[in-house]
Amino acid sequence: MKKLKTLFSLLLLALSLHVASCAKETDIAGNAEQTMVVSYTTLDGCWRLDAWNMESMSEQTYCYVDFDRTERRFEMWDNIASMYARKTTGTFSIEQGDHKRYILGGTYDHGVGDWNMEYEVVMFHPGDRMTWRSTTSDDMFTYTRVEGIPEL
Repeated sequence: MKKLKTLFSLLLLALSLHVASCAKETDIAGNAEQTMVVSYTTLDGCWRLDAWNMESMSEQTYCYVDFDRTERRFEMWDNIASMYARKTTGTFSIEQGDHKRYILGGTYDHGVGDWNMEYEVVMFHPGDRMTWRSTTSDDMFTYTRVEGIPEL
């Protein structure tokens, strides 16, 4: 019986070490960081786009996305394709894909249709930074949590 308890304890230790090793992801700079579950709750709030394909956004160019977990809606303000602020709204969804990856997709309001891409999202602990990787291209985006969308 004592050997069985020891074996069970060793199995639990091995399992916990395996889970801990799987819960790390490499950030853009190549640093291994602790990751979190991506859910409607952890995604909730306002995010600023800081980098696109590892290039920092210019001071004049911005994109803010505000996610509402209860309504599963988003509001986005950006000037990426224009010198003027543009507001886009819609719904979003999070699904768990292969290998416990979190996939973010959405639909725009006003009959515009689905997002151009779906994204594999990795959120880094403590939940103030995340990366989005396109599931169909090499595009990668880094977002940082902010208090809200500034007056534009």
